[in-house]
Amino acid sequence: MLILSLLWAVLGLLIGALANAAKLRPATWGRGGRLVMLGLGALVALLGGWLGTWMFGALFATATALWIAVLGVALLSRLITWCNAWLHSWSAVPIKT
Repeated sequence: MLILSLLWAVLGLLIGALANAAKLRPATWGRGGRLVMLGLGALVALLGGWLGTWMFGALFATATALWIAVLGVALLSRLITWCNAWLHSWSAVPIKT
């Protein structure tokens, strides 16, 4: 399982790099967002691989890790940006005295 975990992490890094190349990284993340996308891809692929192993067995775990990583990198970056904007909108309300 260690080799599979390393395979899933490398697969996630590749998906994060492809997401960077496709400019799926939100512009508000700045230059450091490239590393965040790589890390997000690796983390989501690892979680997807372990979830796939638990649900479908080791045979289909890599395919599950691939698809969950693609969806995770594409959607989680948008969700994180949206949540950040939503939280900042709450804190930007002026206090009336």
